Amino acid sequence: MKKFLFCIIATILAWAPYTSYAGVARLVADTKSGLILVAENDQEPKYPASLTKVMTLYITFWALENKLIQMDDLLPISKNAEKQPRSKLYLKAGTTMTVYEAIMALIIKSANDAAVVLAEALANSESDFADIMTQTARQLGLTHTTFKNASGLHHPEQQTTARDMAVLTIALINHYPQYYALFSTPFFEYNGKRYYSHNNILKNYDGAEGLKTGFISAGGYSIISTAQKEGTRLVTVVLGHDSVNLRDKTAMRLLDTGFEKVRHRDKYFARFAKKGQNPLEKNALVPKAHLEYRFAAIQERLNETKRLADRFRKNQTLAPELAGMPVVEVGIAQGDGSWGIQVGAFHHETIARETAERVLSLLDNTNKHIKTPRFEQFFRSRIFGFTSSRDANIACQKLKSRKIQCFPVGPDY
Repeated sequence: MKKFLFCIIATILAWAPYTSYAGVARLVADTKSGLILVAENDQEPKYPASLTKVMTLYITFWALENKLIQMDDLLPISKNAEKQPRSKLYLKAGTTMTVYEAIMALIIKSANDAAVVLAEALANSESDFADIMTQTARQLGLTHTTFKNASGLHHPEQQTTARDMAVLTIALINHYPQYYALFSTPFFEYNGKRYYSHNNILKNYDGAEGLKTGFISAGGYSIISTAQKEGTRLVTVVLGHDSVNLRDKTAMRLLDTGFEKVRHRDKYFARFAKKGQNPLEKNALVPKAHLEYRFAAIQERLNETKRLADRFRKNQTLAPELAGMPVVEVGIAQGDGSWGIQVGAFHHETIARETAERVLSLLDNTNKHIKTPRFEQFFRSRIFGFTSSRDANIACQKLKSRKIQCFPVGPDY
């Protein structure tokens, strides 16, 4: 009997940190106006777990927009990245991965090792990158959020609130719409293995668009979800649930409730007007974060990485599968808001264009067009005209099965 009681007490003590965060925080808001439609415990401190990676991606998107990095840049993998605990891709120190692969590893696999790869590419260390994350949070008005790492692995001082996570998500959607679509990607491939999204809501809720799941034993199960119906996009945040199933059900109920309130928007807004409140002004959207003060330090850090990328690119040649294939006659169009794919980067524009033309012969070339934008001494071989990130990803998977390199690029990228 004593042994039985001892086991029960030991189990309770082992789960004590988890139960101390059992109170669920939840929120649903309109991403266009910032109007909060439902909120409960939304300003209570919680551990963000892998929702932390949303900030890692926000800063990565800033670096992409400011052309500090490009999607096909090769990033070195350090021993620190290799030793990260699961969830991970089991990256090997001394090798490289592209920026695009690292981004998709965070979105789809929630890979901690890939988060470190991005952090170390954009800062002197992961710790330094965490400082940038917290500084960016302050610029966005996330007053109750502190970051200590790029992945969300447990740290007692790494905390946030449901409201702060909603603000961050809205900022990412509105500041970087060209990259936001990546969150709806159902899978990606790395080193010949296919990884599927952890986000069950993306599969099971009509209109769902993404965004990020998370779990640590100290904080429970959390999720940020976005969905769009009839021109309205909502974001829900659920922090600290007891199970994946309950977390997902809560998030979907919040979306249902939010869309129902939006359908009766006039009546809902009238309640605020009687109190002399303007919900749109009260929840005004935050301006884009500016990290120009970090530009010099980030650029210096990236110089070594770019030299490494150049060495790889100099050895790049046409894939054997493309030799002798017919050239497809296509128009050369400007950006039309469509998604594209990149199938190479070359020193000569003629080779870049011929590569794209031959690859296009393997695909449905209806309404497709080729672009060969120059970056430094390289011409990028790109095909545009895909209607969504999913279509671009499917095209890339088809090409990769034939040993042809490929990754999607956003509209007008």
